Amino acid sequence: MRLFGWDTWRGSFRGSSSEEQQDTTTSDTSQDTQHQEAVRMDQLTPERKEVFSQFRERVAPLLPPHCQHDHDLLQWLVARNFNIEKAEQMLRKSLEWRREWGADTVLEWEVPEVLSKYYPVGMCGHDKKGLPVWIIPYGGCDMRGLLSSVKKSDYIRYTIRVLEESRKDMMQQTQILGHPVNQQCCVFDLENFSLKHVTWKPAMDVILELVQLYEANYPEFLKCAYVINAPKIFTLAYAIIKPFLHEVTLKKIRIFGHSGWKEELRKDIDPSQLPQHWGGTKTDSDGDPKCPSQICLGGEVPKKYYLSLSKSNLAKMSDNDDNLSTITLSKGGKKRLKYDVKKPGSQLRWEFRTEDFDIGFGVSRKVKKGEEEVLVPLQRVNSQLVTEEGCLVCNEPGTYVVTFDNEFSYVRSKKVLYTVSVEPPESRTEE
Repeated sequence: MRLFGWDTWRGSFRGSSSEEQQDTTTSDTSQDTQHQEAVRMDQLTPERKEVFSQFRERVAPLLPPHCQHDHDLLQWLVARNFNIEKAEQMLRKSLEWRREWGADTVLEWEVPEVLSKYYPVGMCGHDKKGLPVWIIPYGGCDMRGLLSSVKKSDYIRYTIRVLEESRKDMMQQTQILGHPVNQQCCVFDLENFSLKHVTWKPAMDVILELVQLYEANYPEFLKCAYVINAPKIFTLAYAIIKPFLHEVTLKKIRIFGHSGWKEELRKDIDPSQLPQHWGGTKTDSDGDPKCPSQICLGGEVPKKYYLSLSKSNLAKMSDNDDNLSTITLSKGGKKRLKYDVKKPGSQLRWEFRTEDFDIGFGVSRKVKKGEEEVLVPLQRVNSQLVTEEGCLVCNEPGTYVVTFDNEFSYVRSKKVLYTVSVEPPESRTEE
């Protein structure tokens, strides 16, 4: 995936002077399309109601009863423009993703302390229509510190946990208000946002992974995203992220400089539901206008939380010391590890980290003698910076090959600490 070498997005900030550019509300769309609320059943044409009925008949058996409400099913059709086949495919993939990540039980997950203290996010209240409002003071996020202190999967899992907390609140609001609540409002505060948020590749990789995760598994979840206090450098980050966002999502994003956003927030959100710092009237009991009791503000992660690259600490990260292995690849060397998968639906899981330098990584499946199907294309991974993890659902039995590749390096050998396992489908069902 190429992250650098982008074209600057010219629509980020309008105006002639630097000051005007920083203080101008911007969007790719007109005001009329910025607040796109969830499509309701009573808004559907007779033809689309028939499409919905067919979709319900096809997918209802896949879902538990509490996920079969009309407004829940309608989101998938809207996300795929009422194409039944594409909507069903999207839903099936998402259900498999939820099983892989344990999304249905993520609220029971014990959160690492460093995430609860330094991952900037918090729900401050509800908008005028009862939708949850989340504030993300991302300018205060120490991504390098967080990703040095937890596994990448834990960072992603915590983000999923936040989304599932929002879903839970929506269900409660639906019961309280007597009408479907299935969207959220987000306020991304970029105060103190700088180049460090953009130029560290592992951080951008995670952000892009989260963007794609959100688009694929939480369709029509967003009512509106306010990006506030955006500096000019934000255009750089937005140019990277924008191609991964659905055009419908892009229409819901409103970007502000350092002025004008408080008035816009108050149009949708009553001041009593907003912290004073963000244009409302709420404060903590001690008078703090940022309400840190509700909203984690982030901040620099203390070094005491950092995980070292030692074998014992990688073992601690993988929670499986018995399966932890070490290999050293010579200059220009390669190692192919073979794993037999006997049952369709098994998962091949891997976790690895290198000392000091990057390594090439890929996964393939043997089809016949001398021929392999590439499943994870071989590419260089910055596993010296962040532990690399992943899993693959093996739909076909056979021999799967995990490759660590150092052929691109003619001057350095590489030490890799890794664990790879095959997890049969029944063990995942039990979870």
